[in-house]
Amino acid sequence: MNGDGAESEAVESRLSSGETAPIRVLHVDDDPAFGDLTAARLARTDGDGGPIRVESVTEPDAALDRLDDADCVVSDFEMPETDGLDLLDAVRDRRPDLPFVLFTGKGSEEIASRAISAGVTDYLRKGGSADRFDVLANRIRNAVARYRAEREAERRETHLRRVVDVLPECIFVKDAAGRYVLVNRAGAETYGMTPEAVEGCLDRDILPPEDAERFREEDREILASGEPTYRPEQRRRTEDGSLIVERVQKLPFDLAPSGEGVLGVVEDITDEHFRRRRREAALSAVGDAESALAEARTADGEAAADAHDRCANALERVRTLLSNGGPLDDDSSANDSTDEDSPDVGE
Repeated sequence: MNGDGAESEAVESRLSSGETAPIRVLHVDDDPAFGDLTAARLARTDGDGGPIRVESVTEPDAALDRLDDADCVVSDFEMPETDGLDLLDAVRDRRPDLPFVLFTGKGSEEIASRAISAGVTDYLRKGGSADRFDVLANRIRNAVARYRAEREAERRETHLRRVVDVLPECIFVKDAAGRYVLVNRAGAETYGMTPEAVEGCLDRDILPPEDAERFREEDREILASGEPTYRPEQRRRTEDGSLIVERVQKLPFDLAPSGEGVLGVVEDITDEHFRRRRREAALSAVGDAESALAEARTADGEAAADAHDRCANALERVRTLLSNGGPLDDDSSANDSTDEDSPDVGE
Protein backbone atom coordinates (compact mmCIF):
# COMPACT_ATOMS: atom_id res chain seq x y z
CA MET A 1 0.00 0.00 0.00
CA ASN A 2 1.36 3.46 -0.92
CA GLY A 3 2.40 5.99 1.66
CA ASP A 4 3.20 3.69 4.58
CA GLY A 5 5.98 5.07 6.74
CA ALA A 6 8.10 3.69 9.55
CA GLU A 7 5.46 4.55 12.14
CA SER A 8 2.84 2.61 10.16
CA GLU A 9 5.12 -0.43 10.22
CA ALA A 10 5.48 -0.01 13.99
CA VAL A 11 1.70 0.05 14.33
CA GLU A 12 1.43 -3.16 12.29
CA SER A 13 3.99 -4.77 14.59
CA ARG A 14 1.95 -3.82 17.67
CA LEU A 15 -1.25 -5.03 16.07
CA SER A 16 0.26 -8.41 15.19
CA SER A 17 1.50 -8.80 18.76
CA GLY A 18 -1.98 -8.13 20.15
CA GLU A 19 -1.25 -4.61 21.46
CA THR A 20 -3.90 -1.97 20.69
CA ALA A 21 -2.33 0.94 18.82
CA PRO A 22 -3.74 4.46 19.10
CA ILE A 23 -5.94 5.69 16.25
CA ARG A 24 -4.16 8.56 14.56
CA VAL A 25 -6.62 11.02 13.04
CA LEU A 26 -5.58 13.81 10.69
CA HIS A 27 -8.21 16.56 11.00
CA VAL A 28 -8.40 19.20 8.25
CA ASP A 29 -10.45 22.33 8.96
CA ASP A 30 -9.74 25.97 8.13
CA ASP A 31 -11.08 27.00 11.58
CA PRO A 32 -8.24 26.36 14.07
CA ALA A 33 -10.54 26.80 17.08
CA PHE A 34 -12.88 24.10 15.81
CA GLY A 35 -9.85 21.91 15.11
CA ASP A 36 -8.74 22.23 18.72
CA LEU A 37 -12.27 21.48 19.96
CA THR A 38 -12.52 18.39 17.77
CA ALA A 39 -9.15 17.10 18.97
CA ALA A 40 -10.09 17.59 22.61
CA ARG A 41 -13.53 15.99 22.30
CA LEU A 42 -12.30 12.96 20.34
CA ALA A 43 -9.46 12.39 22.80
CA ARG A 44 -12.00 12.06 25.63
CA THR A 45 -14.15 9.43 23.94
CA ASP A 46 -13.97 5.78 24.94
CA GLY A 47 -14.32 2.76 22.70
CA ASP A 48 -12.66 -0.19 21.04
CA GLY A 49 -9.54 0.23 18.95
CA GLY A 50 -7.35 2.29 21.28
CA PRO A 51 -7.29 5.99 22.16
CA ILE A 52 -7.87 8.57 19.43
CA ARG A 53 -5.02 11.00 18.85
CA VAL A 54 -5.76 13.98 16.61
CA GLU A 55 -3.41 16.16 14.60
CA SER A 56 -5.21 19.24 13.28
CA VAL A 57 -4.13 21.26 10.24
CA THR A 58 -5.82 24.17 8.51
CA GLU A 59 -4.28 23.74 5.04
CA PRO A 60 -5.11 20.78 2.76
CA ASP A 61 -1.57 20.80 1.32
CA ALA A 62 -0.19 20.38 4.83
CA ALA A 63 -2.50 17.40 5.31
CA LEU A 64 -1.12 15.68 2.20
CA ASP A 65 2.38 15.89 3.67
CA ARG A 66 1.21 14.05 6.82
CA LEU A 67 -0.72 11.13 5.30
CA ASP A 68 1.98 8.56 6.07
CA ASP A 69 1.28 8.86 9.79
CA ALA A 70 -2.54 8.78 9.62
CA ASP A 71 -5.06 6.01 10.18
CA CYS A 72 -7.98 8.24 9.14
CA VAL A 73 -8.59 11.68 7.64
CA VAL A 74 -11.46 13.83 8.92
CA SER A 75 -12.08 16.84 6.70
CA ASP A 76 -14.36 19.84 6.47
CA PHE A 77 -16.08 20.33 3.12
CA GLU A 78 -15.89 24.07 2.41
CA MET A 79 -12.43 25.62 2.74
CA PRO A 80 -10.99 28.83 1.24
CA GLU A 81 -8.99 27.43 -1.68
CA THR A 82 -10.48 23.97 -2.15
CA ASP A 83 -13.13 21.63 -0.76
CA GLY A 84 -13.17 18.31 1.01
CA LEU A 85 -13.91 16.30 -2.13
CA ASP A 86 -10.87 17.72 -3.94
CA LEU A 87 -8.83 16.76 -0.90
CA LEU A 88 -10.38 13.28 -1.01
CA ASP A 89 -9.24 12.88 -4.62
CA ALA A 90 -5.70 13.88 -3.68
CA VAL A 91 -5.69 11.48 -0.70
CA ARG A 92 -6.97 8.61 -2.86
CA ASP A 93 -4.12 9.21 -5.32
CA ARG A 94 -1.60 8.67 -2.52
CA ARG A 95 -3.35 6.19 -0.21
CA PRO A 96 -6.36 4.65 -1.98
CA ASP A 97 -7.73 2.75 1.03
CA LEU A 98 -7.18 5.27 3.83
CA PRO A 99 -10.46 6.00 5.70
CA PHE A 100 -11.76 9.48 4.90
CA VAL A 101 -14.66 11.03 6.85
CA LEU A 102 -16.31 14.22 5.61
CA PHE A 103 -17.29 16.22 8.72
CA THR A 104 -18.90 19.42 7.55
CA GLY A 105 -21.21 22.22 8.56
CA LYS A 106 -22.31 22.83 4.96
CA GLY A 107 -24.07 19.54 4.49
CA SER A 108 -26.81 18.85 1.99
CA GLU A 109 -28.21 15.90 0.11
CA GLU A 110 -26.30 17.06 -2.96
CA ILE A 111 -22.99 17.15 -1.08
CA ALA A 112 -23.71 13.79 0.55
CA SER A 113 -24.45 12.25 -2.86
CA ARG A 114 -21.28 13.69 -4.37
CA ALA A 115 -19.25 12.47 -1.39
CA ILE A 116 -20.58 8.92 -1.67
CA SER A 117 -19.96 8.87 -5.43
CA ALA A 118 -16.40 10.09 -4.84
CA GLY A 119 -15.72 7.21 -2.45
CA VAL A 120 -15.82 8.90 0.93
CA THR A 121 -15.76 6.42 3.83
CA ASP A 122 -18.38 8.28 5.85
CA TYR A 123 -20.26 11.57 5.95
CA LEU A 124 -21.39 13.48 9.03
CA ARG A 125 -22.89 16.91 9.72
CA LYS A 126 -21.20 19.07 12.37
CA GLY A 127 -24.41 20.48 13.82
CA GLY A 128 -27.09 18.72 15.82
CA SER A 129 -26.99 17.10 19.25
CA ALA A 130 -24.20 17.46 21.75
CA ASP A 131 -23.12 13.86 21.24
CA ARG A 132 -22.05 14.60 17.64
CA PHE A 133 -18.42 14.05 18.54
CA ASP A 134 -19.29 10.68 20.09
CA VAL A 135 -20.94 9.70 16.80
CA LEU A 136 -17.88 10.91 14.90
CA ALA A 137 -15.58 8.93 17.20
CA ASN A 138 -17.65 5.79 16.71
CA ARG A 139 -17.54 6.11 12.93
CA ILE A 140 -13.80 6.72 13.00
CA ARG A 141 -13.26 3.62 15.15
CA ASN A 142 -15.40 1.46 12.87
CA ALA A 143 -13.67 2.71 9.73
CA VAL A 144 -10.19 2.23 11.17
CA ALA A 145 -11.08 -1.22 12.50
CA ARG A 146 -12.08 -2.31 8.97
CA TYR A 147 -8.99 -0.67 7.51
CA ARG A 148 -6.66 -2.38 9.97
CA ALA A 149 -8.36 -5.75 9.49
CA GLU A 150 -7.90 -5.44 5.73
CA ARG A 151 -4.25 -4.53 6.15
CA GLU A 152 -3.71 -7.45 8.51
CA ALA A 153 -5.33 -9.77 5.97
CA GLU A 154 -3.05 -8.35 3.28
CA ARG A 155 -0.02 -8.85 5.53
CA ARG A 156 -0.97 -12.46 6.23
CA GLU A 157 -1.62 -13.13 2.54
CA THR A 158 1.76 -11.66 1.63
CA HIS A 159 3.44 -13.85 4.24
CA LEU A 160 1.58 -16.92 3.00
CA ARG A 161 2.52 -16.09 -0.59
CA ARG A 162 6.20 -15.88 0.33
CA VAL A 163 6.03 -19.27 2.03
CA VAL A 164 4.18 -21.16 -0.72
CA ASP A 165 6.21 -19.58 -3.52
CA VAL A 166 9.43 -21.22 -2.29
CA LEU A 167 7.87 -24.71 -2.30
CA PRO A 168 8.61 -26.93 -5.32
CA GLU A 169 5.14 -28.50 -5.25
CA CYS A 170 2.11 -26.91 -6.88
CA ILE A 171 -0.06 -25.37 -4.13
CA PHE A 172 -3.50 -24.04 -4.99
CA VAL A 173 -6.80 -23.02 -3.43
CA LYS A 174 -10.08 -22.95 -5.38
CA ASP A 175 -13.42 -21.60 -4.24
CA ALA A 176 -16.69 -23.53 -4.37
CA ALA A 177 -17.23 -22.43 -7.98
CA GLY A 178 -13.87 -23.93 -8.97
CA ARG A 179 -12.14 -20.58 -9.42
CA TYR A 180 -8.48 -20.31 -8.38
CA VAL A 181 -8.13 -17.86 -5.50
CA LEU A 182 -4.47 -18.71 -4.84
CA VAL A 183 -1.76 -20.59 -6.71
CA ASN A 184 1.95 -20.54 -6.02
CA ARG A 185 4.72 -19.88 -8.53
CA ALA A 186 5.48 -23.57 -9.11
CA GLY A 187 1.81 -24.28 -9.82
CA ALA A 188 1.47 -21.40 -12.27
CA GLU A 189 4.63 -22.41 -14.09
CA THR A 190 3.03 -25.80 -14.73
CA TYR A 191 0.78 -23.99 -17.19
CA GLY A 192 3.42 -21.56 -18.42
CA MET A 193 1.69 -18.70 -16.58
CA THR A 194 2.20 -16.38 -13.62
CA PRO A 195 0.22 -16.74 -10.37
CA GLU A 196 -1.59 -13.49 -11.14
CA ALA A 197 -2.69 -14.84 -14.53
CA VAL A 198 -3.99 -18.13 -13.07
CA GLU A 199 -5.82 -16.63 -10.10
CA GLY A 200 -9.40 -15.89 -11.07
CA CYS A 201 -9.42 -18.63 -13.73
CA LEU A 202 -11.41 -21.85 -13.84
CA ASP A 203 -9.80 -25.16 -14.82
CA ARG A 204 -11.54 -24.99 -18.19
CA ASP A 205 -9.73 -21.72 -18.89
CA ILE A 206 -6.28 -23.30 -18.68
CA LEU A 207 -6.69 -27.08 -19.14
CA PRO A 208 -7.95 -29.42 -21.87
CA PRO A 209 -11.73 -29.98 -21.51
CA GLU A 210 -11.48 -33.62 -20.37
CA ASP A 211 -8.96 -32.78 -17.61
CA ALA A 212 -10.92 -29.70 -16.53
CA GLU A 213 -14.16 -31.66 -16.18
CA ARG A 214 -12.44 -34.51 -14.32
CA PHE A 215 -10.80 -32.13 -11.81
CA ARG A 216 -14.05 -30.18 -11.38
CA GLU A 217 -15.93 -33.37 -10.54
CA GLU A 218 -13.25 -34.32 -7.99
CA ASP A 219 -13.61 -30.91 -6.33
CA ARG A 220 -17.40 -31.25 -6.17
CA GLU A 221 -17.06 -34.64 -4.45
CA ILE A 222 -14.63 -33.21 -1.88
CA LEU A 223 -16.94 -30.28 -1.10
CA ALA A 224 -19.97 -32.59 -0.84
CA SER A 225 -18.30 -35.21 1.36
CA GLY A 226 -16.03 -32.97 3.41
CA GLU A 227 -13.35 -35.66 3.03
CA PRO A 228 -9.83 -35.36 1.52
CA THR A 229 -8.66 -37.41 -1.46
CA TYR A 230 -5.22 -38.74 -2.35
CA ARG A 231 -4.08 -39.95 -5.75
CA PRO A 232 -0.57 -41.44 -5.82
CA GLU A 233 -0.44 -41.25 -9.63
CA GLN A 234 -2.65 -38.83 -11.51
CA ARG A 235 -1.90 -38.61 -15.22
CA ARG A 236 -2.58 -35.84 -17.69
CA ARG A 237 -1.31 -34.61 -21.04
CA THR A 238 0.43 -31.38 -21.98
CA GLU A 239 -0.49 -29.54 -25.17
CA ASP A 240 2.28 -31.36 -27.08
CA GLY A 241 0.99 -34.75 -25.91
CA SER A 242 3.68 -35.43 -23.28
CA LEU A 243 2.63 -37.46 -20.28
CA ILE A 244 2.71 -35.78 -16.85
CA VAL A 245 2.40 -37.96 -13.76
CA GLU A 246 1.49 -36.24 -10.49
CA ARG A 247 0.96 -37.16 -6.85
CA VAL A 248 -2.13 -35.22 -5.70
CA GLN A 249 -3.74 -34.54 -2.36
CA LYS A 250 -6.89 -32.41 -2.08
CA LEU A 251 -8.82 -31.48 1.02
CA PRO A 252 -11.66 -29.17 2.06
CA PHE A 253 -10.48 -25.66 2.95
CA ASP A 254 -12.31 -22.94 4.88
CA LEU A 255 -12.49 -19.73 2.85
CA ALA A 256 -14.35 -17.75 5.53
CA PRO A 257 -16.29 -15.62 5.18
CA SER A 258 -16.97 -16.59 1.55
CA GLY A 259 -17.50 -20.32 2.20
CA GLU A 260 -15.78 -23.63 1.55
CA GLY A 261 -13.06 -24.28 -0.98
CA VAL A 262 -10.52 -26.92 -1.97
CA LEU A 263 -6.81 -26.88 -1.07
CA GLY A 264 -4.58 -28.92 -3.36
CA VAL A 265 -0.95 -30.04 -3.17
CA VAL A 266 0.41 -31.48 -6.41
CA GLU A 267 3.88 -33.00 -6.80
CA ASP A 268 5.25 -33.71 -10.27
CA ILE A 269 6.58 -37.29 -10.13
CA THR A 270 6.97 -37.82 -13.88
CA ASP A 271 10.72 -38.49 -13.63
CA GLU A 272 10.17 -40.78 -10.65
CA HIS A 273 7.48 -42.66 -12.59
CA PHE A 274 9.72 -43.27 -15.58
CA ARG A 275 12.70 -44.23 -13.39
CA ARG A 276 10.54 -46.84 -11.74
CA ARG A 277 9.34 -48.12 -15.09
CA ARG A 278 12.94 -48.37 -16.30
CA ARG A 279 14.03 -50.24 -13.19
CA GLU A 280 11.15 -52.68 -13.66
CA ALA A 281 12.10 -53.19 -17.32
CA ALA A 282 15.78 -53.60 -16.38
CA LEU A 283 14.91 -56.29 -13.82
CA SER A 284 12.84 -58.07 -16.47
CA ALA A 285 15.80 -57.92 -18.87
CA VAL A 286 18.10 -59.33 -16.18
CA GLY A 287 15.67 -62.22 -15.81
CA ASP A 288 15.83 -62.80 -19.59
CA ALA A 289 19.64 -62.84 -19.40
CA GLU A 290 19.62 -65.35 -16.54
CA SER A 291 17.25 -67.59 -18.49
CA ALA A 292 19.44 -67.39 -21.60
CA LEU A 293 22.57 -68.24 -19.58
CA ALA A 294 20.83 -71.25 -18.04
CA GLU A 295 19.95 -72.52 -21.53
CA ALA A 296 23.49 -71.89 -22.79
CA ARG A 297 24.94 -74.17 -20.11
CA THR A 298 23.13 -77.22 -21.50
CA ALA A 299 22.98 -76.31 -25.19
CA ASP A 300 25.56 -76.74 -27.89
CA GLY A 301 26.09 -75.65 -31.42
CA GLU A 302 23.53 -73.29 -32.89
CA ALA A 303 21.29 -73.39 -29.81
CA ALA A 304 24.17 -72.27 -27.59
CA ALA A 305 25.03 -69.40 -29.94
CA ASP A 306 21.38 -68.28 -29.95
CA ALA A 307 21.26 -68.35 -26.14
CA HIS A 308 24.45 -66.29 -25.95
CA ASP A 309 22.97 -63.74 -28.39
CA ARG A 310 19.80 -63.45 -26.32
CA CYS A 311 21.87 -62.95 -23.18
CA ALA A 312 23.96 -60.23 -24.85
CA ASN A 313 20.85 -58.47 -26.12
CA ALA A 314 19.27 -58.55 -22.66
CA LEU A 315 22.37 -57.11 -21.01
CA GLU A 316 22.55 -54.37 -23.66
CA ARG A 317 18.94 -53.49 -22.89
CA VAL A 318 19.77 -53.28 -19.18
CA ARG A 319 22.63 -50.89 -19.96
CA THR A 320 20.34 -48.72 -22.12
CA LEU A 321 17.56 -48.69 -19.53
CA LEU A 322 19.84 -47.62 -16.71
CA SER A 323 21.75 -44.98 -18.66
CA ASN A 324 18.81 -43.08 -20.19
CA GLY A 325 15.81 -41.21 -18.80
CA GLY A 326 12.28 -40.47 -19.92
CA PRO A 327 9.55 -42.83 -21.12
CA LEU A 328 10.25 -46.22 -22.59
CA ASP A 329 9.71 -46.77 -26.29
CA ASP A 330 7.31 -49.60 -25.51
CA ASP A 331 5.91 -48.15 -22.26
CA SER A 332 2.19 -48.73 -22.65
CA SER A 333 1.50 -46.71 -19.50
CA ALA A 334 2.49 -43.58 -21.43
CA ASN A 335 -0.79 -43.90 -23.28
CA ASP A 336 -2.86 -43.68 -20.11
CA SER A 337 -4.29 -40.21 -19.50
CA THR A 338 -5.88 -40.99 -16.13
CA ASP A 339 -5.34 -43.17 -13.13
CA GLU A 340 -8.87 -44.19 -12.21
CA ASP A 341 -7.73 -46.95 -9.87
CA SER A 342 -5.73 -44.67 -7.57
CA PRO A 343 -7.22 -45.00 -4.07
CA ASP A 344 -8.67 -42.12 -2.11
CA VAL A 345 -7.59 -41.46 1.47
CA GLY A 346 -9.03 -44.05 3.79
CA GLU A 347 -9.46 -46.79 1.18
